[in-house]
Parts: sequence; C-alpha cells; structure tokens
Amino acid sequence: MDINKLKIKRILIIDLAFIGDVILATPVTRAVKARWPEAELTMLTVPFTEAVAKMNPYVDKTLVYDKRGRHKGLSGMWQMAKSLKKYKFDLAICMNFALRGAVVAWLARIPYRLGYDAQHASFFLTWAVSHIREGIKHETENHLEILKPFGFSTEDTSIKLEPTAEAILSMEEKYKNYGIKKSKYYVVCPIGSYERKNMPINIVSYLIKELKNTYPVYFIGGTREKTELIGYAQAVQLSETHVFAGTFNLQELAVFIKNAAGMATVDTGPMHIAQAVNCPTIAVFGPTDPIVWGPRNENSCYIYTNEACSPCWGKGECKDNVCIKKIKAKDLYEKLRQYSGH
Repeated sequence: MDINKLKIKRILIIDLAFIGDVILATPVTRAVKARWPEAELTMLTVPFTEAVAKMNPYVDKTLVYDKRGRHKGLSGMWQMAKSLKKYKFDLAICMNFALRGAVVAWLARIPYRLGYDAQHASFFLTWAVSHIREGIKHETENHLEILKPFGFSTEDTSIKLEPTAEAILSMEEKYKNYGIKKSKYYVVCPIGSYERKNMPINIVSYLIKELKNTYPVYFIGGTREKTELIGYAQAVQLSETHVFAGTFNLQELAVFIKNAAGMATVDTGPMHIAQAVNCPTIAVFGPTDPIVWGPRNENSCYIYTNEACSPCWGKGECKDNVCIKKIKAKDLYEKLRQYSGH
C-alpha cells in the first residue's frame, strides 16, 4: 500500500509512556507534520503526560487515555475506542511496544494503523515495524524507526517544547511570590526514577557550596520526593524554601527550567524537559546509557564514568553504586559553569 496515494486528513499519534518518551517523540511529530502539513495531528497520552503533549508545537490537539482509571481493563479499552471513533481519524501511529495502542486503534476502526510488531500487535496493524533495535543510538532516532514503512523521516532530531501562555503567566506570579529572579538561579534535580540514579550527597554538597556564590540554587522533584529533597537541602544548609517538590505543574516546571541559568540533573524526566526548552544542562549518568538517553544540545553535556558493569538499568548486582560515586563533583560544577556561561 502506497502511503503517498492515501488521503490523510486526521492523524492520531498514540504515546502511552512516560514524560521522556513523549518528549523524545518530537522528531516523529515534526516529520509527520512536515509530510502532511494540512492534516490535524492529535496525540493520545495518559493523564500525567497530556500537559507535556500540549507543549509539543507540532501537535494540534490532545486526548487522554486513562488506562489506570476510567479506561481501565478491557471495558475501558472498548470505551476509549468508541470515543476515538467520532474523530474519524485516517491514520494511527502507535509509538509504544505495548499491544494496547494497536488494539485500541483497531477497535476504533481507524483505517490505517502503523506500529511495532511486539506482543503480536501485527494482527491489529496495517504496517508493522520490527521492535528489535539495530545498534545503540539515541532514543529520538529509535522513535523515528516507526516511520520506516512510509519511507520518510527528518534530519532534525532535536526535541522541543513550547510552554503555554497560561503557564508563563502563572509562573510570573510565582516568581514574585517566591522572590526569584529569572535567569538568576540554578536548578538541581538529584533524584531519579530509582535509587541507583540518585546523586550522592557529597556531590550535591560541593555543587551547592560553589554555585550559591553566584546565584541561588533550587531543588526540583515530585511530591513523593519532597522528604528526600528536604534532606538534601538540610545537608547543604539550604532552607525548605529552596525545595520545589510538586510545587509546579509540568507546564510551569518547563517555564521554571527554561528560565534557569543552568541545570544539574540525573537521568530523569526533567532532564528531557530541560533539553526541550534549551536550558544549559549537565546530566549525571551511571546505571543508564547516555548514548541512548543523554542530552545532545550544544549547550549541554553528560558526565559518565563508563564502568564495565554499566549500563545495568538499575538491575545489576553492584551494592556500592560505583558508577555514580566515581563521578567527581568538581567536574560537574566546572561543566555547569562552562555551559551556563557563568
């Protein structure tokens, strides 16, 4: 079937994964929008990542698949499919390896469906792409594999988010309330999705000690990380007013990071947000692979000791977390000063 002969007016991109995955799908949305500039591009996400999808400049609309709530289970899947039918999508692009997206697109009777062949999804797809990755490359490039059957791609693999006007206005008020000057602060995100990613306190202590001589430093993280982040702050003699744990929604967080002088972080969602809003970023990597997930902007870099046991993705037998502990705090500080221009 020649995709060039099909009339595509409404496109649904299904991405039911995490913050980073939705952000790293930017090149796919860019390529699709360039191929069908007149088509309406909708992204289907889980509730938490809808705010991120709304900042994608190539996405026209967003829809939510609450797979753990009102759309839970087979009955929820059917309800989701029924809801999608009314939009009369011509094409669905399923970004994840999980079977769910392909099944929902099929149930919604979307005529053309593209996705991966994992979990026997081929049965529900018009075109199926192999889920086996060829070589080790950045996840933005991995995502572009989905477009292989269509024969087009993009050379621009940069990621991009544009915070909404509402979020910008909201943050203006919060800057006043917290007494923060735009571009006059640093951001530190020391906690990852699992413990082995986390920055050791000795690295954080050195970093804060040096950075606060230039600008104030603020910790960011989720609500569940608040207690741990307060512990970091106390250890480096910062008050709790320097801890923003669940304080901002995702769109406000994008504004906050965008306006920072620079950011030191581990491999986590806010790192990808920082890249998407072009904040100077130094990322610490240990149990994960920076070639796949690391920052690539010209104003950013990663620090990685490349231990023989890394990447273990947090499942290795190492108890000492040497891949993180061997990183030199001075290197992190000097890189952040260098790339932030301060």
